[in-house]
Amino acid sequence: MNLYIDTDSVNVLVEDSVATVTMNRPERRNAWDDSLGKGLERAFTALSHNDEVRCIVLTGVGTAFCSGADLATGFPTLPSGHDDLTGTLRRRFHPGFLAMLDTPKPVIAAINGPAIGAGACLALASDIAIADTSSAYLQFRFSAIGLMPDVGATALLASTVGPAKAVEIFMLAEKLDARRCADLNLVSRVSEDLARDTHELARRLAQGPTAAYGTTKQAVRAWSRSQMANHIELEAALQQTLIATADWREGRAAFLEHRQPVFTGK
Repeated sequence: MNLYIDTDSVNVLVEDSVATVTMNRPERRNAWDDSLGKGLERAFTALSHNDEVRCIVLTGVGTAFCSGADLATGFPTLPSGHDDLTGTLRRRFHPGFLAMLDTPKPVIAAINGPAIGAGACLALASDIAIADTSSAYLQFRFSAIGLMPDVGATALLASTVGPAKAVEIFMLAEKLDARRCADLNLVSRVSEDLARDTHELARRLAQGPTAAYGTTKQAVRAWSRSQMANHIELEAALQQTLIATADWREGRAAFLEHRQPVFTGK
């Protein structure tokens, strides 16, 4: 049964009380554009209120989980001529991210390939993340394009690995393979057969006490969730301060031209 199809970017399939939310932009490695953001928001909102659904799996089509922001689509511009990153974050990213974070249903991230930038944030915001040992990695590439982390990354990563390690990971922007992610507690499990292990775990959760799972999530996340809305607004405001820098212009150009950036610190 398909509960929701309004965009080709996100598909939802419900079977045996398990909803699979699939990011479906394989030609762009499931990069996050307006369509994908809208699809995630509507999918998680609908599934949260559907009594037939007792567990949600999030994954991607093709070789990537989610490659982060789709820089090729560009951003709206402000009267100053600069890119409107704050507005884009509020419109494109925050609603889907918060809808996923707030669902009372158990959420499994089946990380079938690279989870980069905002895609890595989706993995961290899930309840249980399973990474494919052969293809999955997390990478917080924000500094590689002259920007700072956003979409809750600074809160989620720092609360998992501690402030010092989080700053190191953000600054170096290195790929963290599945086993390294498990060592850092960025994912709950690694798998050599992702489809099988995800299916078995989702079925187990779907047969569990759904209401108790929901209240458990609410209690565990209460200390941080109450501040998340304010925190992502802080990230968005700070991100906008970087938009006039030469390093952002160089970082974006280098990304689009498939070359290494040359930063000047300005």
